[in-house]
Amino acid sequence: MGNPGDDERREALQRLAGVLRGQGYRVTVAGWHLTAGAGDGRVAEVWVQRRPSDAWRLWYTGPGGAPICEVTRTMDAVVAVKGILGGQRRTLPPPPSR
Repeated sequence: MGNPGDDERREALQRLAGVLRGQGYRVTVAGWHLTAGAGDGRVAEVWVQRRPSDAWRLWYTGPGGAPICEVTRTMDAVVAVKGILGGQRRTLPPPPSR
């Protein structure tokens, strides 16, 4: 039998997967790893990991363990995934030409 925390991880990924599938994304969950795509070749990857700096709470994370949000904030993770798949990078516009 697995660690009870493993079930929490799987449940968190399945929640996220369900919302993304409901919005038309192709989603695969394997272990504690989720991949989502819209069919254009672009893929977003999400894991669920415990974050030591946040009392070991579970967080959705991106590649390299980059924090996305706590697993209790599934819609924030959906927004992050959609941003990756939509190619939206939050950068400042160049200064106006004079």
